[in-house]
Amino acid sequence: MRRPRSLRLQVVLIASALVAAVSVVVGVVAVLSLHDYMLGQVDARLNGAAARGADIAGGRPVQNGGTAPAPTPPPSPRPSRDEVVGAPGQSAGTLTAVFRDGTFEVGGWISVNGTRHDLTAAQKTLLAAQLPTGSADRTAPVTVDLGGSLGPYRVAARSTPSGADVVTALPLDLVSAATGRLLLVVTLVGLACIVLAVAAAALAMGRALRPLRRVAHTAAAVTAVPLDRGEVRLAERVDAHDIASTSEVGQVGAALNDMLDHVELALTQREASESTMRRFVADASHELRTPLATIRAYAQLSGRPDAEEAEVRGNAALIDGEGVRMGALIDQLLLLARLDALPELVRDEVDLRLLVAEAVLAARLADSDASASSAGSATRHTWVMELGEDPALVRGDAADLRRVVDNLLGNARLHTPAGTTVRVRLDEVRTGQATGAVRLTVADDGPGLPDAVRETVFERFARGEASRSRDGGGGTGLGMAIAQAVVEAHGGTIVLGPGPGATFVVTLPSAPEDAARTTLEG
Repeated sequence: MRRPRSLRLQVVLIASALVAAVSVVVGVVAVLSLHDYMLGQVDARLNGAAARGADIAGGRPVQNGGTAPAPTPPPSPRPSRDEVVGAPGQSAGTLTAVFRDGTFEVGGWISVNGTRHDLTAAQKTLLAAQLPTGSADRTAPVTVDLGGSLGPYRVAARSTPSGADVVTALPLDLVSAATGRLLLVVTLVGLACIVLAVAAAALAMGRALRPLRRVAHTAAAVTAVPLDRGEVRLAERVDAHDIASTSEVGQVGAALNDMLDHVELALTQREASESTMRRFVADASHELRTPLATIRAYAQLSGRPDAEEAEVRGNAALIDGEGVRMGALIDQLLLLARLDALPELVRDEVDLRLLVAEAVLAARLADSDASASSAGSATRHTWVMELGEDPALVRGDAADLRRVVDNLLGNARLHTPAGTTVRVRLDEVRTGQATGAVRLTVADDGPGLPDAVRETVFERFARGEASRSRDGGGGTGLGMAIAQAVVEAHGGTIVLGPGPGATFVVTLPSAPEDAARTTLEG
């Protein structure tokens, strides 16, 4: 596969091509302009020299320094070469030739040192081709290469009243030398500009692309980090100086940094999720292994040949109890799995005031059943409700919200000693003039939770029995995790508040005011 050209090389080539094109255009325009200007100067001198040559060949005297002919030309014999070539006013290199009826009569050219030279036959033929034709008495100046030692000349022809045709020519060696020199200068300057442009473009692009190369180095360093397992830390980032260098590099660098932040966050969350899952599987396995071991042990005892019927029935009851415990644990695990999947929750209108009142009455009844053997129908705990008189409307799933309240009340009932007061309060959190949320507080004045347990109270399989009463038996350690998952799925929060005992505060968004007003009016 062909390796693509680098951006630096492409920019350098484009810059050098542009400079070369500009140099060529400027050079051509400059050379042509100078050539046309100098050619115009030569033509002006040639027209004057041709007029004087026609006067001399026609036998007319020249007045005023050769600028104006006499009004009436007398008849003149054939002029001599000395009269025609090297006449006063002619510059070095001036060529003059007289033709009559297309036949060369006399002519030549004068050198720098004043020497008169004859024309060759080929030069006479070239000059004869420039004679006026038809009724024209003059021709426009043209360039003719006379060859030999003369080279290119600017040629013009004039006719005289005596019937002779006079061809006058001026050399173009000065024009050629000037334009050639200018062409050489333009070429050298153009080449120098191209070299400087290439060097400047290469240097500028090298400096401009240096931040981009560092961005590519950062990306390459990230690709070398193993991302498939374990805790991953992506320390590589594009430097802020590189981001601020140019807008293009800044966009790429900022986008790469954002992507790395997202990737690192996702990897951190993945590692935390995997760690939680590993811990969750280990804890669940531990929780299920204990009842399974109990079931197996009692099943083996019941299968002995000498087992009595009463013992077998007792073992069956124990096995049934462990099965119920395992069923409850599995139900809670399935509930957590459902909440983790973030399903579409039911958004019914729920009066939290009625729901909490029913849950407190159920908890008081369960507390009475637990103490019936020792104190008749009296409860072990003191239950205080402060629910207000107005409905506290929220939107959500009534069964899930009831499970949250039951878990909070169950914790207070099972893990605090007799005589503990459990206070349940329901109030509104207002934002300005509108009701923004409903707050449920469940607090007891029991022994509370130690600091180590307070930090992990909402984690799965976390228990707080180490410092609280176990009279009601141990739980699975999933109640508070379920409560937190349900509350967060409803858009609320649950926190462990301060206090001498255990205080849990649940905050849920309230239903819209129009729904509450409709309920009150109904």
